[in-house]
Amino acid sequence: MKKLLLITLAMGITSQAQAYTYNYICKDHGKAYPLKVDDAANTLTWRGTVYKIKETDCAKAGWHAEKDGVGFDFCTATKGYADFQLNGASIVCDMKR
Repeated sequence: MKKLLLITLAMGITSQAQAYTYNYICKDHGKAYPLKVDDAANTLTWRGTVYKIKETDCAKAGWHAEKDGVGFDFCTATKGYADFQLNGASIVCDMKR
């Protein structure tokens, strides 16, 4: 019984929450650009600008990105699809595989 408890404790200590990086290819005015979400750093990088990730109101999953008073919800759907609105433009993305 003692061994089982020690093994369980050891597994709990060594298993940490996974942080992921998600890479997307997004279309903005007909051109493709990379978008990266870094869970470990809590950042979203879009067109050379690094936004801080905040809580989101996306239905399924996603992130709210903000920088210098500019913000948008980057919402994901099924099969790697995602989209967001920024400066009046609708931007659609597909997860890079």
